[in-house]
Amino acid sequence: MVVSLILLLNGHKLFAKENNKAAKSTESVNNLINSNQDKELITNKLYGDGFVYLVFQKDGFQTNYLVDYKTGEEKNLEDFIREDKKSDFQNKINELLELKYPKFVVEAIKNSSGNRTYSLTDNELVIEFLNVDLEFAEETKLDLKINFNEIKDYLTFAIETSLEYENENGYVYDKNKKTIALTFDDGPNGSRTNEILNILEDNKAHATFFMVGNRMASGASTILNVLNHNCEIGSHSYNHTSMKRQKLEEVIADETKTEEIYKSITGHDLIYTRPPYGAVNNEIKAALTNYIINWNIDPEDWLYRDSERVVNHILEHAGDGDIILLHDSYDSTVEAVRELLPKLYLQGYQVVSVGELANLTGNNLELNTIYRSFKRN
Repeated sequence: MVVSLILLLNGHKLFAKENNKAAKSTESVNNLINSNQDKELITNKLYGDGFVYLVFQKDGFQTNYLVDYKTGEEKNLEDFIREDKKSDFQNKINELLELKYPKFVVEAIKNSSGNRTYSLTDNELVIEFLNVDLEFAEETKLDLKINFNEIKDYLTFAIETSLEYENENGYVYDKNKKTIALTFDDGPNGSRTNEILNILEDNKAHATFFMVGNRMASGASTILNVLNHNCEIGSHSYNHTSMKRQKLEEVIADETKTEEIYKSITGHDLIYTRPPYGAVNNEIKAALTNYIINWNIDPEDWLYRDSERVVNHILEHAGDGDIILLHDSYDSTVEAVRELLPKLYLQGYQVVSVGELANLTGNNLELNTIYRSFKRN
């Protein structure tokens, strides 16, 4: 007769299972608890019919063990991945890494020595990647949470799962992290704009592109590509004339013309305007029907056309809530963006569009107001 019972080890409830299968793992778990008496036992759980998971904690540091339920042997999580599914398991890790991290981080993890540690929650496998060589970063913790539902078919044991979960996504921005907006003027600029979009995508970043109306029709495919990359577009006037040098009715007519061209291409309305040179007076400010977005960080990429200078200027001056002015007209700016984004990421920044920056910093946009940054409310 097989008897089902609850096992108690040193006062700790272990699990309810058949006693003829649990004997060896009971002894091993008991030995581990006894040998870690100077630590607090914070997790003692049986996962399916696979293993007992123990976690001890002392002075903020955790030590964990996996004990094979049937044999009592201490094992690694990878021992519980089916042999014929190990490549699928690794492919799933890569897939979820690419969803969470910028491309340069994923490549660094893949090219590392491969050292990793595993820990478990009720619903997830947590992998921490060690000894990853990331330039510019003294210490960056890299981990990945994988819901068991993503890997249940690869495991050697059965486990209950729930379909209600969300994978970690690098485009889900955090309101508590430092955040800045990248903006690009004078487009659309064909191949350069499109290359910047690719760089943004590689780095889980967004931006806002302020475009000149008389260039929109010829750059329609680029405009659609910007939107397909979930970036924003604003007006940069119709012909890049200083609004302060125009009559008010000319300013309004040019803005209307730009908006009509944009809507004919996209089916959407423009909601942002950046006056050329940032030049606007009170009369124009009161008349414009879009949100007015200027900037507070200007590396003058149009003047120096030096990627290294642009990168250094931004890194030295940028802070949380800032709006950075660039131009997608120059090869040097493209290269600056390629170098800049990984460095900003490793400094803890999220790089987003103007609208995302306003939302993440708690700012509600108002008409007839000039915005140069979005500091937190």
